[in-house]
Amino acid sequence: MYLVDSSIWIHALRPAGNAEIQARLKPLIVEGQTAVTEWILLELMTGLVKSQQPATLLQWFAPVPRLPFNPEWWGAAWDLAGSLRRHGVSPSAADCLIATTAMKHEATLIHCDTDFEAMKPTLRLQTLDWTKYLRTS
Repeated sequence: MYLVDSSIWIHALRPAGNAEIQARLKPLIVEGQTAVTEWILLELMTGLVKSQQPATLLQWFAPVPRLPFNPEWWGAAWDLAGSLRRHGVSPSAADCLIATTAMKHEATLIHCDTDFEAMKPTLRLQTLDWTKYLRTS
């Protein structure tokens, strides 16, 4: 399973989205291999423009499985944040939640966010960094 970060959806879903990311993401969606979290959906909601409707975004994501965040994982997320800080990495709280969710579900995180790559030397986070595809658009 792939957990797809909001950084990918932003580049894939906008009207003039990144063709390379769209081409790579589409088969994973069709094959049911992608997932999101409620937090990632919230991040996408905060980026809506006035002409976009939250209900439309939620409807589009209705068939995409959601990976839950178990309340018992808060301790792991807090420990992750502290450990990263001790190693000189300062991710956002959101990125700590997303990384914790990916690791707990043993999902590979697809992203265009250098913060996740900075986490990897400290964590057992599996990622696919698609930042390089942004240069092709």
